[in-house]
Amino acid sequence: MSQIDAFKGQMASTASLIPRMDKGKKRPVAQPIFTRRVATVVGIKTVKSRFLPVSHEGQGIETYVDKLELLDKNRAEFISRKLKGIERRAHMSLFRELIEQKGTGWQEFFKAKFYKECTIPDELCIACWNCSLFGGLEAGKGATFSRARYFDSYSIENTGDCVAMEGSEEGMGIGNQVYEDVSKPRTSDTYHLYEYVKAGTRFPFITIIESPTLLDVAGYIHAVRRADEHGYGKYSANHGKFDTEFLAVATGYPRFSVLDMLKWSEAGTIKGLFDNRTVKFDDLSGSVALFGSEIEELAGMLQEAFNEYYEALNR
Repeated sequence: MSQIDAFKGQMASTASLIPRMDKGKKRPVAQPIFTRRVATVVGIKTVKSRFLPVSHEGQGIETYVDKLELLDKNRAEFISRKLKGIERRAHMSLFRELIEQKGTGWQEFFKAKFYKECTIPDELCIACWNCSLFGGLEAGKGATFSRARYFDSYSIENTGDCVAMEGSEEGMGIGNQVYEDVSKPRTSDTYHLYEYVKAGTRFPFITIIESPTLLDVAGYIHAVRRADEHGYGKYSANHGKFDTEFLAVATGYPRFSVLDMLKWSEAGTIKGLFDNRTVKFDDLSGSVALFGSEIEELAGMLQEAFNEYYEALNR
């Protein structure tokens, strides 16, 4: 049996994604899934444009990159909430496109199968594939827990090398205020200053998917690639673009953390550890780990997995 077949054999059934009917509320809701299996996705995201991981505003007209002291370095911080928010929206975009490839408008399909258009974040249906994976809450009516578990990430590089800020060679970025009046002289009333993470900065990441289906894992890989081009962080229309290298996709929990990946990267050993398949994952049934071209083969199964989901919804 190939590694791909062994991996597929440990995935939950696609039928688990089909919503159940809540008789009390007379509407479909996502099923609770408790296989106790997990899939772990590990990789490195590399910034390819200015990136503004900002969870708070600065003083006056200035905006600062999130930073913290960690493992003897000051590092840029990429919080999990920011990762999840963009990747959820990219996943929904992918979901809608896959539906429309079937010759059906996504709005009509969602209303027919989930009783409403699912709009992130305020009008979630808590019944569709996206809500099953990322969770959702409909005030006063119900909720579904997220099966996608994210972790904060931190730059491999020191902020002195990877963040453009006051005192750095590049200095802070300068942007126009939304309300700028071009007829007036340029002053602090017409522009703002912002720090940004420079292109080439690397952020290792780990994402765990609980009770995973093949559709969940293949769909997540495609969603990340869409999110990379959409952009993360502040001003993502023009900034926050990434390249993602997937290092491993495995069943089971990782026996290492993002902090270990930082240490391996700084020691120059991270590529060898994954290329040589020496990283470990805990799975009582025996972990199945995919690397390199195997991950691309797995991602290529998206359409097959979605077809199974679509057909099950229409039975």
